[in-house]
Amino acid sequence: MKGVAPRRPGGKAPLVPAAIAAGVVVILVILWVLVRNLSIFGPEEPSMAGLVAVPTPARAIPAYTRVTRDHFWNPATGQLAVVYLPPQAVTKEMLTRLPDVLGRVLNHDKAPGYVFTDADFMPDGTREGLVAGIPAGKRAIRIPADVVDGLFGLNSGDRFDLVATMPIDGGRTGGGEAFDVGGVFADQLALEARLSNWQKQATVQVLAQNGVIVEAMTTRQIPMVQTSVAEGARTRTRPVQEVVIAVEPTEVAQLTEAMAVGAKIYMVPRSGRPDDPMTSKTPELRPVSPFSNGSGSGGDGSYKVVETIMGQRRELTAVPRP
Repeated sequence: MKGVAPRRPGGKAPLVPAAIAAGVVVILVILWVLVRNLSIFGPEEPSMAGLVAVPTPARAIPAYTRVTRDHFWNPATGQLAVVYLPPQAVTKEMLTRLPDVLGRVLNHDKAPGYVFTDADFMPDGTREGLVAGIPAGKRAIRIPADVVDGLFGLNSGDRFDLVATMPIDGGRTGGGEAFDVGGVFADQLALEARLSNWQKQATVQVLAQNGVIVEAMTTRQIPMVQTSVAEGARTRTRPVQEVVIAVEPTEVAQLTEAMAVGAKIYMVPRSGRPDDPMTSKTPELRPVSPFSNGSGSGGDGSYKVVETIMGQRRELTAVPRP
């Protein structure tokens, strides 16, 4: 037929590629919108109408820390951390206002998600830090774990007594006799010493009564400077486990003295029950002497020692008490 151009083999309509490109763009736009609004497929946000917002820490707060607004800020949500409670679940002890919590010092570790009460805090005016845990009128001292036995397993607030032991060497002669005395009663005294173990005793002294654990066992890195020819002076650290305790002011000197002389110190925990008497005391123990009342086989005051001088010779002589 005349007037009709023949169709070229392999030719395409010019609008088909444009229609395909437009469809791809539309699909991409729809996918982008869906990705940006995935919440439409999730459950609806629960309504907080009628609930009470109570402030709660967003992270753990250590004991003796002053509470600030930063402890409530949750970076993940960009909001202050609160827990929503029904009005009937809010007790009068709960602190529901943030200003009632800010600026106060905690008396124990506070975990996130728990509400605050007045029992969580130290009295108003308490300084933050370790000194907040020292009871009024007491003094604190750090004790290494390798100096005092019995520190492990105790928590802040636990009460204890401290006792120190120093062995007594009763033998002053090469044979190990309890007392180097002469006279007619020397053999009898030596026999009584072996039978009653006079030469194997210890002085037990109570260093502290009713002390308090301020900070439980912690590991601290202590810097140490080491000098060598090849490397010169280098600073290294070594771990030290220690406990912070609080004792009476009159007990600080004797406790530090016992540690300085290398006495064996034991921590004796007290009962944690509320009916434990606060006035109970741990008694001391003094070595038994054969020359004091109530010792030996001589009854109520067996012997006394008399020094005899014969020329250049001096001797101790045991004689019965009258």
